[in-house]
Amino acid sequence: MSTDTRTSRVVAPLFQLWSHVYDARVFQRFYGGIHDRILRRAPTELGAALDVGCGTGELVVKLSRRYPRARVVGVDVSAAMLRRAQEKDFGGATVELVEGSVYELPFPDGTFELVTNTISSHFYRDFTAAARELARVAAPGARLAMASLGIGPMRHLPGRAGKEVRVGDMAYRAPAYQRAMLEDAGWTVDSVDSLVLGAVLYTARRTTS
Repeated sequence: MSTDTRTSRVVAPLFQLWSHVYDARVFQRFYGGIHDRILRRAPTELGAALDVGCGTGELVVKLSRRYPRARVVGVDVSAAMLRRAQEKDFGGATVELVEGSVYELPFPDGTFELVTNTISSHFYRDFTAAARELARVAAPGARLAMASLGIGPMRHLPGRAGKEVRVGDMAYRAPAYQRAMLEDAGWTVDSVDSLVLGAVLYTARRTTS
């Protein structure tokens, strides 16, 4: 578990408990549908893919099956989640599961051609730093597919009206605001699409200029 102070304090106890039920059908209907949307936006071929906030590895499994010759890496801040992921069948693909922080990814610059992130960015207290780190490890022209929880009806709560609402250590961001933050971090956002339950899918390319 990362000791970075930018990591929400609720992550360790929450994910320890959540790891036991995360693969339950009721949750994976939600996450699985989002994974399918992400995969529709992914390239047909690539050499290396990174799933940040991989949880129990369900999207890593899907990536390894889609790209059996690629290097597929899953990173999560929770050791409990990764223990569950290690039990999964990745076939013959080259899969790595790494405990680490989105703020300090242990990979060289420009390593990955696809970066994915599913419903974890509301835990990023410093979203700008996280988005820049994702951009750092992405190759020029690489794709980003990030599904995030939007601000929805929480825009009526006290806080940064119209942009961001913080609930405890978590932050929920309006799509226009998060898009601008991604672009400031080095991504060119191609599309912003609504998903189920107020989630939003951002599809972007690593800026090359």
